[in-house]
Amino acid sequence: MSEEREDKTAAKLTPAAFFDVDGTLSSTNVIRTYLDFWLQEVPLHVRLFRLMRFLPKVPYYALLDTLSRAQFGRAFYQNYARVEHSRLALWAESAVERYWQPRLFPRALERLHYHREAGHRVILVSGGVEPTLRPLARFLEVDALVAAEPEAKDGHLTGRLLHGPMSAERKAEATRRVGANLNVDLEQSYAYSDSYSDVAFLESIGNPVAVNPDRRLRNLARARGWPIERWRLY
Repeated sequence: MSEEREDKTAAKLTPAAFFDVDGTLSSTNVIRTYLDFWLQEVPLHVRLFRLMRFLPKVPYYALLDTLSRAQFGRAFYQNYARVEHSRLALWAESAVERYWQPRLFPRALERLHYHREAGHRVILVSGGVEPTLRPLARFLEVDALVAAEPEAKDGHLTGRLLHGPMSAERKAEATRRVGANLNVDLEQSYAYSDSYSDVAFLESIGNPVAVNPDRRLRNLARARGWPIERWRLY
C-alpha cells in the first residue's frame, strides 16, 4: 500500500525549465539594469553627472565578479541604498515594455513557449534583485521567480540583501527548494545559464544547457557533453 502511495506521489512530479535571466533570457546584466533605473527621468546634466561618478567603479565590479559572484553581489547592491522601494517598483512596471522586451532573445522566448506547451513548469532563477524582475516574471507568465531579496526599512532599500546574493550554491539550493514546492522532477528538468558561476545551479538539474556561455562554462560544457546554444537578438 505504501509503495502504491509513493508511485502516485511520483506520478505527480513534473519537469520544469529553470532560466537564468541576464545573458541567458536577455542581453541585460545587473549593472545595465541599475543604470537604466538610476538614469531614468532625470535632467540630462544630472544623468551625465551620475554616469561620470559611476563609470570609474565598473572595472572594480568586473574584477570582483571574476573573483567571486557573491562578493560582487554584496558590493554592487549597495548602490541601491536609500532607494525608495515604491520608486523601484514603478520603474520595474514601466521597464517591461521599454527596457526588457527589446532585449529578450527571440530563441529564449521560443524555448519558454516550448516548455510551457510541453506542460513543464517555467521558473526564473536570477541573481538580480526581486523587485526589478517581478513585472518581467508576470509578463513571461512563469510559475515562479527566484531572485535576491533586498532588505528594506521605512520604505527604502538599505543596500543589503536579506539572505545574501543569489549565486553559486545558494542558487542551487533555492532551485531545489522551489522545485520541491512545485512538485518538480529535477532529474527530468532543464536549466539554462550563461555563466560559470552558475555551475552548482546547472549541476542540480538533470538537463543543463549552456547558453551564450563564458569561456570557463563553454570549456566545462564541452568536457561534460552539455548542449551549448547561442541565443542572439537578431
